[in-house]
Amino acid sequence: MTGRKKGVSIGAAMKRRMNAEGHLPVDSESEAAPVREADTPVLPEITKAPEEDPLESFNTRLPRSLQRRLKIHVALEGKKIQDVLSIALDEYLKKHNH
Repeated sequence: MTGRKKGVSIGAAMKRRMNAEGHLPVDSESEAAPVREADTPVLPEITKAPEEDPLESFNTRLPRSLQRRLKIHVALEGKKIQDVLSIALDEYLKKHNH
């Protein structure tokens, strides 16, 4: 073994960076102020897709700032980007009667 460190996911790296820059509350072991419930966004429960509706690949471009906010959110919430986007797109289409 060469002593190289194991890589971390983009979300985990962004969470570490945001913690280091003081933009996010750090782990409870430190002296940072606790996160209040009002500071934590509430998302609807993620429902699993029925087996008869398989997942398909979907690629798109997003503004860098939106993509960064999304990655930070899913890292903090322990969710997957595909699940959050699926909920958001489904709600958008329901709102617009599609």
